[in-house]
This record gives sequence, C-alpha cells and structure tokens, in this order.
Amino acid sequence: MRNIFSLTHPQAREEILRRGYPAYQADNLFKWLYQKRVKDFQAMTDLPRDLREELSRDFFIGYPREVEVLEAPDGTKKLLLELEDGEAVEAVWIPERNHTTFCISSQVGCRMGCRFCATATMGLRRNLKFWEITGQVLKLLEFTEGRANIVFMGMGEPLDNWENVAMAIEILRDWVGFSPRRITLSTVGLLPRLREALLRFPNLRVALSLNFPDDERRSKFMPINRKFPIGEIIEALRDLPIKRRERITVEYVLMEGVNDSPEDARKLGRLLRGLKVKINLIPYNENALLPWKRPPEERVEAFASRLREMGYSVFVRDSKGNEIKAACGQLRTSWGKGS
Repeated sequence: MRNIFSLTHPQAREEILRRGYPAYQADNLFKWLYQKRVKDFQAMTDLPRDLREELSRDFFIGYPREVEVLEAPDGTKKLLLELEDGEAVEAVWIPERNHTTFCISSQVGCRMGCRFCATATMGLRRNLKFWEITGQVLKLLEFTEGRANIVFMGMGEPLDNWENVAMAIEILRDWVGFSPRRITLSTVGLLPRLREALLRFPNLRVALSLNFPDDERRSKFMPINRKFPIGEIIEALRDLPIKRRERITVEYVLMEGVNDSPEDARKLGRLLRGLKVKINLIPYNENALLPWKRPPEERVEAFASRLREMGYSVFVRDSKGNEIKAACGQLRTSWGKGS
C-alpha cells in the first residue's frame, strides 16, 4: 500500500480519473486530508462509497509517528517523529505572543557541516520527501489553535533539498492555507537555489545564516563558504528579487570569544551597508556535543547596540525550548534507523 500523502494534487486527479470518477473528487480528497485532516477514508462522506473502498484498499493515510513529545517550561514542545523507513526527525512547536511558530525539518541530518550546529554532527542520512515535510506541519497543527507561522530552521538545509521543499510549500499554500508570507526559509547561502526560491515564491521570507563577517572564520566554521564566499553572498543579496518594503533577515549566532567582539559588530555593519536587511542575533544555544559557549547578556546587548547605532533593525532572539534541546542549532536525533 502507498501513503496517500505521497500523491501531488495532479497525481491524485489522474488517479481518480483512472478509476472512472470525476476530476473534482481530487479537490474533495485533498480538503479532507489537509483541511479537515481526517485519518479514515470512510469519514470522507462526500466521496462516493465505492471510491472510498478503493482508496482504503490501495492507500493508507500516513502521518509521521509521534515517538516522543517533550515540553519546556515556556510551553515549547519538541516532537520526535518516526518516518516510514524507520528514520526520525525533530520538529518544534513554539508559542509566541499572538501566534504559534512551527520549526520543521527538511532533511534527516545535514551535510553542510557547520561546526557549531548539533544537527551537523549526524551528517546527512537522507532528504525528506515532500509529504514527510507537510506531515510535520499536520502533526504540529494537532497542538494548535489560531494563527501559525512556519520556519524551515529545523534539521537540514532546505535549499539542499529544494524540490521536495518547494512541493511541500505549494501544498501548504494551496491546501493548508499557509501563505508564503508566513513561511521563512533559513539557508547557509546556496545562492543559485536561493534566487530560484524567491522567483518561484515571491512572498517567501528568507533568512540567511551568516554568522561571521569575514571569509577566514566563516570558511573554518561553515564549509559552504569555500564555495560561496561572503563577497558573492553580498552581491547575491543586492540582486535578489526583493519587494520594495521587504527585508532579508540576516542571522548571526553569537559565540563567546569567537565572533562576538565590538570589532565583529563593526565589521558586520560595514559588510551589510546598503542592503535591505534586518539582523537577528542568536546567542549560542549550548549543547553537550560541542564546545562553544553563550556570551554573557551584557556582551550580547553591546553587540546589538553597536549595530543599532549603525542604523540597523536588530532583534535578539529568545532561546525558547533550550531546556529540552529544542532551540536553534540544538536539533539532533540519535534515534531511528542506523542508530
């Protein structure tokens, strides 16, 4: 049997036509799956009974299996989700002031090799299929009332699995109701695909994980910089098809004694001068696998103040879910196939 979620809408339409039913039944099917989120074909009461029987015989409605849910004191939930082949990913449900944020994964592990990221210690096991990406959202919606945003900031580099991520965004847009304005894609800077992403989804939010103001350190900590150095990234940011009032988010993980000095702040400000950006500072979220430390609060604030004096919009990100290793850079699973 095949997971019904592995069908795109055109494939579902062809499947239904092949069985002799009207094409519009594909719309009805997708509404039951993605909007009403039923888990039994027999509950899809506006589908013909014979079609429901055929679908029940040939397909199953397969969500990722919830292995474990951890909850932090701030209400953040981290889900360990098993996939059909026994691999597993982590996804995070984050309560905000007037909405919820879903932090979802695009790969099992990651091959970018960033030295400060726990996910990188796994290496890349495999890309997620588009329905494994949308499946995380469907699971997180079970905890949610009201408005939610999606960030591709979980395990993996989304542009390294772009076709599956793009297909997932299309389904989330067309059938679940997530405008690309409510979806943020975080990338270390795979430049050709970054431009392609914004051409395909003009309203998609983009966050660039920069983290260093110079090539020497960025190449040491982020191997992708050897292929796409900072100069090329800055030129790409100038040329991206960004709407007049939009801004690219530049993410900068602050590590004590590594990239958090006043001179680093000045270098970063000079580097980004003239670009349509806002800056997210992320004090490092410590974990037992890696040696880097979080800077003291006064050092974080001094870094932020220096950038604000240079005219930038600067936000210091709260480290929600830190107690359950659900914060930025902490997602890693040793559970699942091959563990």
